[in-house]
Amino acid sequence: MYTKACDESELKEGKYEVVAVNRTLMLVVWPTGAQPRAFQGMCPHAREPLADARFDGKILTCAHHDWEFDSNGACIKGKHCTLAEYPLKIENGEVLIDTDGVSANYLN
Repeated sequence: MYTKACDESELKEGKYEVVAVNRTLMLVVWPTGAQPRAFQGMCPHAREPLADARFDGKILTCAHHDWEFDSNGACIKGKHCTLAEYPLKIENGEVLIDTDGVSANYLN
């Protein structure tokens, strides 16, 4: 079931927003030249929050250990892993995210 995460007006291309949907921390990332996407808000490496990550419009860098993720959520610096992606749609000026059936990815 889709739930409102934020207003579309809060998003900016090349930036990300931290949101919580159904008690799940996530990032709404808007890569430059692409569409907004919703990813888990915790780094798979050490379960540190990505709320203070750096994002240059293409690469998201965890502030805790400098692991890097591309705009598809794939780790490009660090061990092989991916950020879980949540279905996202924008309707009537609202960003809606579905958390059903999606679990965050973590390394053991």
